Amino acid sequence: MKVAFIGGRDIHQLGGIENYMYNLSTNLVSKGHKAVVYCESDHNAVENVEGVKVVYMKGPRSNLICKPWVGLKATIRTLLKEKNVDLIHYNAWPPSLWCWIPRVFGVPSLMEGHGLEWQRSKYSPGARRIMRFMEGLTAKMNQHLIMCSEAQVRYFKEQYNRDAVAMPTAVDLPPESGPSSDILDRFGLEQGKYFLFMGRLVQDKNPDYLIKAFKRSEHDGFKLVIAGSNDAMPEYVSSLHTLGEGREDVVFTGAVYGADKDALLRNAYIFCLPSTIEGLSIVLLEAMSYRLPIIASDIEANKEVLDADKALWVSPESEDDLVLAIQKAISSEELLSSFVQDNYRLIEEKYTWDKLTDKYISYIYSLNGKPTV
Repeated sequence: MKVAFIGGRDIHQLGGIENYMYNLSTNLVSKGHKAVVYCESDHNAVENVEGVKVVYMKGPRSNLICKPWVGLKATIRTLLKEKNVDLIHYNAWPPSLWCWIPRVFGVPSLMEGHGLEWQRSKYSPGARRIMRFMEGLTAKMNQHLIMCSEAQVRYFKEQYNRDAVAMPTAVDLPPESGPSSDILDRFGLEQGKYFLFMGRLVQDKNPDYLIKAFKRSEHDGFKLVIAGSNDAMPEYVSSLHTLGEGREDVVFTGAVYGADKDALLRNAYIFCLPSTIEGLSIVLLEAMSYRLPIIASDIEANKEVLDADKALWVSPESEDDLVLAIQKAISSEELLSSFVQDNYRLIEEKYTWDKLTDKYISYIYSLNGKPTV
């Protein structure tokens, strides 16, 4: 089987969609299949990454135009230059506007939803209306739909009367010991003495509320680590640094990958995900796989993964809730330790890339009437 993945940015800088494409494609290759991954870029290039052909395509700088434009170019290139492609996998609605083209050539395609983009506060009301309209249009246009959470499956059924299949994000279980990193020394951190936020620095993930709440809390030697970046929104990132200005207990590391990311997850006291909007957070699954207790917003996507009594819950955009959760976390270490083993077992049973890839292969074979794995 050969699958072409379209949508996302640089596969070496893993955001949510990039992480999904990278891990699913490399796991497909490890199971004897072939994969091509298309990435938005400022240049055109092709490279091999762990057996996956990665094609970088230059597109316009406009975020509104880039994804559909690269989606069109990638669709045409796949049909003209890639032999024996069994499926085109579009990530989110913008590149899937061209799903009718492979249908003309008899190549099946699907669209995967990674979240409801029109809900994000970074867009103007007019842009959000356009995006919601386009979501509905592509929901009707695409032959097959998969979603990264059960919540989105229900949404597409209720809003558009379209059946979709949940194909969640996943993680690899971390090894007992990690690669060497000096990131704790570089930023003056102690093992088990910091709260960790990790992800793209956008308003919807609410790192600003977390910083404000941490500054209000009595945290007895603990620090707050904000690990992430966002080159597309420098003003917002700058505002976060301003909130932490003059505070030695608020640490910004920038985006972290590889050994540095592993070390931060491996040595944190607790992981914080106070988002207003999520699809199904990969970094939440990662934190659970590292046996970290969780502070999480009580949104549907988070409650889909975490049992009601296995996290400290907060309302989205509630500074007061976060203050209480931070102080409870510090004073209730025994309670936190009771969460982690059940959360780890859940990841082990349902959310590993090996299990997700087998589920994906079975689903794709079912579309073609082939035996499932």
